Amino acid sequence: MGDLLTKREGTNKREGTNKREGTNKREMKEAYSDAGAEGDYTVTLPDGDTITIQGAIAVKVLAHGELNLVTDTGRWYLFAPNAWKSASPNQPEPGNPGT
Repeated sequence: MGDLLTKREGTNKREGTNKREGTNKREMKEAYSDAGAEGDYTVTLPDGDTITIQGAIAVKVLAHGELNLVTDTGRWYLFAPNAWKSASPNQPEPGNPGT
């Protein structure tokens, strides 16, 4: 009976077959594919401080000047019109392809 339990344990692939997270990321990328370049961004605040947003898949400036970034992990960043000065994609370092 010990072998039977081992076999049952070995055939339980529930964790390995859950691909929901991957599907959601793909759907998000498709939905926001026309909204800026994908990658890491640096947002410069009015006081000169910077914030790095990793894995952005959508970057938009909204109608009233808000900066909206969506990441591949489903996080949303929204900066009020006067709370940001600039946003630019991070450039890869020499010798590092950025992958």
